[in-house]
Amino acid sequence: MTGKFHATHAALIGIILAISGYITWSSIQARASLDNLVVVAPVAGLIALIAVVIIVATLLKPAATPDTSATAEADATPKPTPRASAIWGDMLLLAGFAVFCYALTHVGFDLATFLFVWAGVVMSGGKSWWMPPLYAAIFTVLLVYGFGSLFPYPMLTLVL
Repeated sequence: MTGKFHATHAALIGIILAISGYITWSSIQARASLDNLVVVAPVAGLIALIAVVIIVATLLKPAATPDTSATAEADATPKPTPRASAIWGDMLLLAGFAVFCYALTHVGFDLATFLFVWAGVVMSGGKSWWMPPLYAAIFTVLLVYGFGSLFPYPMLTLVL
């Protein structure tokens, strides 16, 4: 037997592919030139490749087999269900990404990226006081200068 998708995972992959496809289509409709598609086309291709890998890996993963050495008493204990807090964590991350997208044009790419990555590291379990801001600062500098070298126009930044 093969693995299966949870409905929420399948919906999320579908939404990501649909949005990626729409952005790529919109970019091509606006102007199908290299300077317009230099980031959009490779990212769309990478998103599609990752989605295919996730789908194939999930479908090929064998289903969990029950442990035959367990006692009847252990089998009678209720199995834990997915926690609602995990769903709220995902929703919080999506809301944070929406704020990040809004902040890109209002406070600048550098500050928005720094704050979003810092919050993401903290949400992922970064508990020390110095690691999240240091990681966010290094990632932001690399991203701002990396994307700055790709784009033929200046990006709105506040600090860098």
